[in-house]
Amino acid sequence: MKVRVGIEGFSLDSAHYTLSSPKDDQLHGHTYNIDVEVEGPVDENSGFVVDFNVLREVVKEVVKEWDHKFIVPKRDIPKIKVESPFRLEIKEIDHPFPTVEYIGLEIAKSAHRRLGEKFKVIVKIYEGKDSYALIEYP
Repeated sequence: MKVRVGIEGFSLDSAHYTLSSPKDDQLHGHTYNIDVEVEGPVDENSGFVVDFNVLREVVKEVVKEWDHKFIVPKRDIPKIKVESPFRLEIKEIDHPFPTVEYIGLEIAKSAHRRLGEKFKVIVKIYEGKDSYALIEYP
């Protein structure tokens, strides 16, 4: 028997640009809202698929890596030059575009690794209030 359990209500704020979309090729930011589910067997010793406390900590750690970052495709890193009095943290993404689809995929992959690669991880990530991607990994 496989069961899905989930936690909701995580968010992060980051900036990106999407050169594949003429309306979004300018640097801009989003609040991404994130819900995470994991699917797996119920452990007979604990009665859990995964302890919600463990899952919550894993998701917090993953989200923190993306929060308040400038998300840039690896191929564009050499082209980015910013000089300023403020701190700028770049989150490199090894995909052609920093879209919600790829950001969600990377969040799902990271959670999957941190959970010992024992579960399917499902991430629902909203870019704003009404647009989202749903990623199942692996």
